[in-house]
Amino acid sequence: MNRFITSAAALTLAASIAFSAVSCGSKKDEHDHHDHNMVGVNVPDDVDISSDELGYGATQKDEKPEDSDVPIGVSYDPRYMTHDEAVKVVDYFYSLSARDASRLENAVYPPVLKYDLEHFEIASSQEFLNSLYDMYKEDLQTDFEFTYVLVEDILENEDKNAECAVFDEILKKAAPDANVTDKKLFKVNCTYKKAGGHGSLLLYKNEQDDATVAVYTIDGVPYIIS
Repeated sequence: MNRFITSAAALTLAASIAFSAVSCGSKKDEHDHHDHNMVGVNVPDDVDISSDELGYGATQKDEKPEDSDVPIGVSYDPRYMTHDEAVKVVDYFYSLSARDASRLENAVYPPVLKYDLEHFEIASSQEFLNSLYDMYKEDLQTDFEFTYVLVEDILENEDKNAECAVFDEILKKAAPDANVTDKKLFKVNCTYKKAGGHGSLLLYKNEQDDATVAVYTIDGVPYIIS
């Protein structure tokens, strides 16, 4: 009985993780997705405008395992996201498909992860990842592997303030004295491949379904708040 309760709690936590869990309503793109370009901004040739005046996505940086310290590739706008922030986001998503507890523990602010596990009576980070993987697998109807992380946008102004309130409350409960010096909310998608498959599929087909990922800088180090 206790084991059933613990398992159910793990799934509850998985469903309430910072980015919306994959739901039946979020149909996946069944077409191969081979490029990893974010949506850019089209500017007429006769308009003189600097990249600093354009919104997120006007510039793009791609990092891959062969030339960076990320386990899978990532695309992001370096004007809005630092390399260290990108690494934490990649570690977070990579941990979910690889079920790599060390990557999860590196990505998430330790007091927040500790609070989540204790609050939902989950024995370990590994148990949490196993439960979350099984939930994704059930929705995708296949074993899967994330292949690329696409940081597609940043929330700012009113949108940011509304979303931050949720993450602020989590942090208040887990570490009320945390020294937060910056808060960023990114919209993130991933590509994945099916077990034994080739090519890539989009995890979230519709832009409005992209995961909202909170990256807070605490004591000078970026962390995921989930």
